Amino acid sequence: MNKIKIYLQDFNNVMSVLRTRPEFEIVDDARDCDCLVLWQDVRAYLQELAIINKEYMKRPLVVIQHGRAATNDYLPPNNFKCLADKVCCWGERDRLRLVRAGYPNVGVVTGSPLVPFVKPKEKHDGKNIVFAPIITQHEEPDNILAYWKLKQIELAKSSLKLKKSYDKLKDAWNSWEVEPTSATEGSIPYHNFNKEWRLIAKITYIHDKRLYMGDVVQTLQSNKNHMDDCMKLLSLTDCVVGLEEGSFQLLAMAMGIPCVMVDGFQYKEYGGIDYSTVDMVKTKAVRRVKLSELEETIDNELANPDALKEERDAVLKNEFWDGVSDPIENIVNVIKGEVKNAC
Repeated sequence: MNKIKIYLQDFNNVMSVLRTRPEFEIVDDARDCDCLVLWQDVRAYLQELAIINKEYMKRPLVVIQHGRAATNDYLPPNNFKCLADKVCCWGERDRLRLVRAGYPNVGVVTGSPLVPFVKPKEKHDGKNIVFAPIITQHEEPDNILAYWKLKQIELAKSSLKLKKSYDKLKDAWNSWEVEPTSATEGSIPYHNFNKEWRLIAKITYIHDKRLYMGDVVQTLQSNKNHMDDCMKLLSLTDCVVGLEEGSFQLLAMAMGIPCVMVDGFQYKEYGGIDYSTVDMVKTKAVRRVKLSELEETIDNELANPDALKEERDAVLKNEFWDGVSDPIENIVNVIKGEVKNAC
């Protein structure tokens, strides 16, 4: 059987597994393909390609949802025209967005292509709290305010640990006086103090790295290792904090990690479009709190990580994966079906 020639454009690693499928041959020129497989059809050069395809090339076009709630692109205030023949949706919630946007026969629930990246949690000492700032088109002051509040909490807890070792350290400045398993003499790593409550920032290249003081993991969504890096970090994470329930939070839920959202952020503008009326994704699967309530809430979630397990499972089924079918096989079948229909 001849391989299906597909032209791929990836983001967030949603196409990674498709590249290795034996049914497909990846081509570099869209004009040589049997099917266009894109991560979006609404912005920049991919929108232009989708328009050219619609008017001239007339190949089947399949869009693979690249992130949580990405189908909002077709709803107000964006109101982008859907140029795809099919959109592979992560869950029913996204398919229904397409229906509301006027495309009742375009969305197909396949599950997320990121499901194969999900891995078991790894055993580790202490507690790791990961702050995932919201991603817009530049750094946001709300991100920094939330992160600095978290840093204050970490420093306060580290100070308490220092005070507990105060008398011993007055006699001898050795790391084992703070952490018995540490053998550093003459210099005490900060990790000895923040081990039980360690703050890590998971940022992208649009964030101002200089303002995230301490442990930072920086990833790029277009990098082939992006998702592997995210999942490695999540495998060592005990709680995720953010401003919005996005893709990273959804992946955390899939790994059984509690999430805490700082309430109050509101979009202003994105891509030249007024976003001030856009409703944030809000579910019962996370704790939503004020800055002043962060410490108590995070500590409660660390002590009871499964408190919202039932709510997380419900969100995952509706927005990520049904837990039964194979998302990659589902996507492959959609592509095959569109190519067959075009013959």
